[in-house]
Amino acid sequence: VVARRLGTICPKMIDYLNFVKPWDEHYRHDTATNVKQLQAWRSTYTKSGAATPEVWPTKSKHEGHTISVSDIWFVAHHMGKMRTQIGALERMDAKGCVLADGTLLPCDVVVGCIGFERNTTFCEQLTGRSEVFHSNYLDQNMMYLADAEIDESAFNSFFGSSVLEYAKFYTNVYVEGLERPDALGPILWGPQVAKCPVKLRKWTQYIGVGTELIAKDAACKAHAAQLVADRTVHFYRTMPPAAFVEVNRKEWEELHTRLNGGVAVPKSKMLPYAFGEAATWCLPLEEVLA
Repeated sequence: VVARRLGTICPKMIDYLNFVKPWDEHYRHDTATNVKQLQAWRSTYTKSGAATPEVWPTKSKHEGHTISVSDIWFVAHHMGKMRTQIGALERMDAKGCVLADGTLLPCDVVVGCIGFERNTTFCEQLTGRSEVFHSNYLDQNMMYLADAEIDESAFNSFFGSSVLEYAKFYTNVYVEGLERPDALGPILWGPQVAKCPVKLRKWTQYIGVGTELIAKDAACKAHAAQLVADRTVHFYRTMPPAAFVEVNRKEWEELHTRLNGGVAVPKSKMLPYAFGEAATWCLPLEEVLA
């Protein structure tokens, strides 16, 4: 894998924990378990041999990047089936890819991953608005719900890594604004609400407004609390932490076999599974489903 910038990859467990770990009243996870979680993540990077993102430890990811979720990324590096390096494709010849520094990478198949750009022009054409409030409003009673640039705080909110969770919350906000415009208008579309071009929307903008709504409006605070409570119950009923750890551990071991041509790999030669204690970082099952 050759990339100009090494994006951040997290094991499945990291993404799962972001949804099920308990939150405090300000929607922050417990610091002590955050440290344990980060240590396990770093250990997985180090022991697998996968290249650590250049932005660590000051940031979790590059601006504009998402965090990809993959267990096989780490197991494949550990087993020598995968390698990552910084570079750029200069040209291709009969033997493979020639990088900008002159390195030849012999290969049979080349997969180009060129990224993407968000389609904001359609919103502007459809609505006649080129600016959006940080609250997602284009105008009073007119909201634009779509993904935005994934900047640094995108994964440090009660939305988790889900655009759907963000849309659920702001759909409730829209109804509250429709029914109580005098109370919520100053926060949602009033003259003091910050604006930006539609094409420059960022996650931190509507996370910030969401935080303000929770602090200043009881109904919006209740919607956020209910959203998180319902989501947590759903996760615990579907795959509670202890069950997720066991299933994920088995998948982790099976990946070694699959990458070894179907031949079982001795546990002593497997990449250690670093999240065996993860269930203890979450609330007990009976407390969530009481």
